[in-house]
Amino acid sequence: MSIADIGKLAGLNSNDARKLLSEIGPNELPKSESSSLLRTILSVLEEPMIFLLLTCGGLYILLGKPEEAIALCIAVIAVICITIFQKNKTETALNALRDFSIPTAIVIRDSIKSSISAKEIVPGDLVFIREGERIPADGFLVQDINLQIDESLISGEAVPVIKRSLINKAAIDSDVLVGNSTRSVYASCLVVAGEGIFTVTTTGPSTLVGKIGQALGKIKTLDTPLQKQAKKLTLRITIFAAVFFCLIVAGLGVRTGNWLEAFLAGLTFSMAILPEEIPIILTIYLSLGAWRISKVKVLTRTLGAIETLGAATVICVDKTGTLTENKMEVRKLFVPNSWGGAYLDCNSNMTMVPEDFHSILEFSLLASKQDPFDPMEKGIRNLGISTLTGTEHLHTNWDLEKEYPLSDKLAALSYAWKRANDRDLVIGTKGAPEAIFDLCHLDVKAVADYSEIVERLSREGLRILGVAKANISPEKLPPQQHDFIFEFLGLVCLEDPIRREVPEAISKCIGAGIKVVMITGDHLGTAKSIAKKAGIPFVDSALTGADLNALNDEALSKRIEDVGVFSRITPDQKLRIVQAFQSNGEIVAMTGDGVNDATALKAAHIGISMGKRGTAVAREASDIVLLDDSFSSLVDAISLGRRIYDNIRKGIIYVLSVHVPIVGMSLLPAIFDIPLFLFPAHVLFLELIIDPACSLIFEGEEGEKNRMNRPPRPSKDSIIDLKTATASIIRGLVSLSAVLFVYFYARYKGLNQEESRTLGFICIVSGNVFLILTNLSWTEPFYRRAKSISPVFYYLLLFTLIFMISTIKVEFLTRLFGFAQVKFQDALLVTITGILSVLWWEILKGKPDSLKIAKSTILPSKNVF
Repeated sequence: MSIADIGKLAGLNSNDARKLLSEIGPNELPKSESSSLLRTILSVLEEPMIFLLLTCGGLYILLGKPEEAIALCIAVIAVICITIFQKNKTETALNALRDFSIPTAIVIRDSIKSSISAKEIVPGDLVFIREGERIPADGFLVQDINLQIDESLISGEAVPVIKRSLINKAAIDSDVLVGNSTRSVYASCLVVAGEGIFTVTTTGPSTLVGKIGQALGKIKTLDTPLQKQAKKLTLRITIFAAVFFCLIVAGLGVRTGNWLEAFLAGLTFSMAILPEEIPIILTIYLSLGAWRISKVKVLTRTLGAIETLGAATVICVDKTGTLTENKMEVRKLFVPNSWGGAYLDCNSNMTMVPEDFHSILEFSLLASKQDPFDPMEKGIRNLGISTLTGTEHLHTNWDLEKEYPLSDKLAALSYAWKRANDRDLVIGTKGAPEAIFDLCHLDVKAVADYSEIVERLSREGLRILGVAKANISPEKLPPQQHDFIFEFLGLVCLEDPIRREVPEAISKCIGAGIKVVMITGDHLGTAKSIAKKAGIPFVDSALTGADLNALNDEALSKRIEDVGVFSRITPDQKLRIVQAFQSNGEIVAMTGDGVNDATALKAAHIGISMGKRGTAVAREASDIVLLDDSFSSLVDAISLGRRIYDNIRKGIIYVLSVHVPIVGMSLLPAIFDIPLFLFPAHVLFLELIIDPACSLIFEGEEGEKNRMNRPPRPSKDSIIDLKTATASIIRGLVSLSAVLFVYFYARYKGLNQEESRTLGFICIVSGNVFLILTNLSWTEPFYRRAKSISPVFYYLLLFTLIFMISTIKVEFLTRLFGFAQVKFQDALLVTITGILSVLWWEILKGKPDSLKIAKSTILPSKNVF
């Protein structure tokens, strides 16, 4: 049967439709406004550290130092280029993923059926829909034949919804409950059975999908913990630098009368203490992290998302299509017998079943379409074909004589088949168990016994279908199913199976101290069953949508901590759950693929959508897109996020340690009334060449081995805590002592200012380079990681050696840096001194008690920044 005769349906006039299209716009969701190149550049320039770099560059120009100003501008340009590259790469990938609606639709216009672009549909259009098609707009049915629609993207419910047409428009206006509507159809939902014609009521942004998308813009996006901490750290150091800049300039200027020299000393100190490396470290680490994670098919729409995921304390998981495969598989069969009944556990790998179960599978197939779209019929067909092939119970050559579709009054369907070389028809029937019991005219006791079985199986999260059969001659074919004489064959139990990787992935999350909760629109029994199989804790402590409505926000925040499952949840309730966790100080991640997940994805600290099955709205709202829809990729992302944060800490700790001798030597002129030891060019080289290069080495580190066996860091903890800062400063002070010793000893031995500066700078650089080794791990000596040291370290070592020789031998560089020729043995001696000034930490790490102290610095405690 099909809708072939359009009868009196004339549809819109083509001219009127074109005019309406020009007035209301195309039938598509509004895309996120892409940032222009200028806007992207301005957003980078708004960062405090970039602003300081540009300010310092301007000061250099005023002082007649264009070389230093150009070097600073090059650093700023590099940061801007990296940001633009990553943004363009992400937007290109997202555009490739965009798959809103369907490209064409069949409409009735001018009383003629025609195919048009789905973007050209307008309100009032009459649109044909059939199996396998996605609905292009919202509307109400005017005709249907056995129409079933998968609305899981809207409601979260995996079972198809039966739809029935209605001509009474007034009744349709009152039919607004998503998931309960039998007449309304919604854009982006999939037709899994039957066909129909609907009148379009809303298109594009006005559809249910569009309204949810528009709601996203009203939700405030939160800064990531790292962004907050970096801004806080930068602000405090900037204030500190500004105060000391004024003190140094004022003090040295008054004492010496040489205000230009005082200004240069203050500027050099400010350049030495300002953490120019922090924005570079953050950008490089997160950009390379995004590149690394893209190799395992995970797209990051925002760089900070990876780091934030590593700090996540709660993951709110959508069930359908995320924990489950969003398809049905037969899990159990029940057939009645003289002893009460027999059960058979089933799986997708079965190739045969006992003879007693052949009949129920045979007639389950006969009650299904041969090329189904319905997920339950697909599951039945997969098991039937794999187990009945080669038997007499598989009938590929039978012809369909008549179909009895589902109806509002009877939740069952029947197919009448004509057998080859046989006059009688065979009827296969399946449907809701209670409907099948009714059709089979079972007695009261049998109905009670079978209903108890159905109830017990339902508590296991199974979808239950009853199956029956009948035989009849063609001339006696009745008009309705109730007129058949059916024989009850048994029950087919299906479920939406758990993804194979999910239990292990959730186990790893729990081991990492991350709470996993499931949020679904499904029934409580099904939700609990899926959660138990997935390994989600606190399954017995579940809340339903009705329970949530009975709790105010304060009560929900208290109750939510020991809940593992939320069932029968609506989209606005998902948002409320996320916000309740956030009110408790949790860092919330939310996974989802449907329209119903979008608002919660946007509100969460990090939203994770699906690339294959996910809707455009969900992807636009998310921070991370799992391109392969694999839940295990989420665990990889969590591990990578923690690794990135650990390595960022190592990079910043290294920068903190190496700045101590630089700052100390910058203060020498103000304290000891001596000529400048470091010029701005020296500081610029150390901070914008060596430091970022060293940071690349830390970025490539595999991370601490126990990173997935420790709880998430508290969201309020800073990047640098008191213990870590103290240990870093102590290491820097030891290095400073070595440089001071070299400098003053050289002056004591009669070396001039240029020679003393050269030897002191060699000591700083050598200590700087080898400080990398001591910072590879704070929990074990560097020689245990010798095999895994990045080759970049050796390239850096070679580059540093060549550069230092060049600054001494090349006249232009010697003059620029204020250096002089020194003896080889003196240079070698101060190099060894610089190395020893940092390698002592390795000896300390080798002692058990000291190792405990070192380990404690990895876990943040009292904040210092």
